[in-house]
Amino acid sequence: MTIEEVQARLRAAQARIGREGRFALTLSLDGREECYITHWFRPEPHAFEDCRAVGSGALSECLDALDRYVALNRVRDEAPVLMAAE
Repeated sequence: MTIEEVQARLRAAQARIGREGRFALTLSLDGREECYITHWFRPEPHAFEDCRAVGSGALSECLDALDRYVALNRVRDEAPVLMAAE
């Protein structure tokens, strides 16, 4: 997988959660070929940025963890259902 493909996956994930925050991919430089993905966001407009670990390990493991994270945190497209009063 090229870096451009990885960047596209990260951008797509960010779009699916409503552009809330940013994802960061960190690669190890010690030859272990490991990485980790974090999600940086502001819980409130004037708060300091916070960080959540998304996944770590091999790149494929990180991207699988990213998919699971987004599935749990994605923006819902459905409009709320309003119940009529009887």
